[in-house]
Amino acid sequence: MAAMANVASSNLVPVRRSASASDVVIAMAEPQGQDVAAVFRFVKSIDGNGLELAISASGLEKGGEYPFHIHVNNVPSDGNCTATGGHLDPFGVKAASGDAYKCSADDILNTCELGDLAGIFGNLVGDDEGKCLKSVNATELTFGGKSTILDHSIVIHNSKGDRVACSNITGFILAGDPISAAGIHDASEMDDMEGMDDMSDTSGVSSRAAMFSGALLSVAAAALF
Repeated sequence: MAAMANVASSNLVPVRRSASASDVVIAMAEPQGQDVAAVFRFVKSIDGNGLELAISASGLEKGGEYPFHIHVNNVPSDGNCTATGGHLDPFGVKAASGDAYKCSADDILNTCELGDLAGIFGNLVGDDEGKCLKSVNATELTFGGKSTILDHSIVIHNSKGDRVACSNITGFILAGDPISAAGIHDASEMDDMEGMDDMSDTSGVSSRAAMFSGALLSVAAAALF
């Protein structure tokens, strides 16, 4: 019962880039614009190969294509998306290739800015209801080191290249008992079933992370018995 109490008292705590990558269990961003709203959720892959990224977006034009990227700078307090700078490119791929830059998902490290998520995985495309769900394995991204996504931002562009929504990426650690990557993944799946695609809930990153924390604790508690 003592172990159960420890799990029950656990919660997700927001952290910055200085946190140990092994401690970060999830990172989230909620880009918001005049029309477009989205949730980006990153968790560690079960096999330890990068991060799994789940995206839910709404307010898109039917059939409209929306590139999305990780940008270097944080979104300032005034919400100015143009202040987020360029794409995350820790290995200088764009600088080396210049105008010849062309991202290939078959050779990410040599041809892609790591932040060029649309170049690697394709654009967000609005369905008949103006929504898009996308799930990918971002093998080259991490919660620490040179390829970290922490202390950066997500920016969504329209087909003209305008920045229509943006948000900082917030990482979270689990305060309390540790849990395996498989447990984190299971909790993430539970969160999906609770309606990640319901964009009518605009309660914010912390609230969504808290919902994930509840699912995470359920998995952890079940593992005790």
